[in-house]
Amino acid sequence: MARRFISPLTEADRQALAHVHQYGQKRASRRRAHAILLSDQGYTIAQISDILEVGRNTLTIWFQKWEASGLEELVDKPRSGRNPILDDSDRERLQALVEEHPHQLRTLQARLQEETGKTFSTDTLRRALKKKIEIASSAFGTH
Repeated sequence: MARRFISPLTEADRQALAHVHQYGQKRASRRRAHAILLSDQGYTIAQISDILEVGRNTLTIWFQKWEASGLEELVDKPRSGRNPILDDSDRERLQALVEEHPHQLRTLQARLQEETGKTFSTDTLRRALKKKIEIASSAFGTH
């Protein structure tokens, strides 16, 4: 018979893990929840390792974190990351430049670099423009 590697789950734990497994924002959290659910169903570490394509040591760490702290340890915590190159005022100026020079990405980039003294790629400029669009669409309740 398959040995369980975690303590039996309560129904509330199963529901919470199923919710994270199905709707979790990050893939890593969904995989960790899935591993715990599979272990609760009696799958061995070797079987779970094959299903999720994760090393046995990784699974052991996930199980230990689950046993120690529950769901909070399975969900990734926010990370600081790098500060954005373009700040809010730069993005505001970018918006004004877009109105002057629509569809001219290189012109926008050159003008904004000249005005701010910052050096950045066209990819950074695209991300800033995309972020502006996402913010505007969420303000109007559209996606």
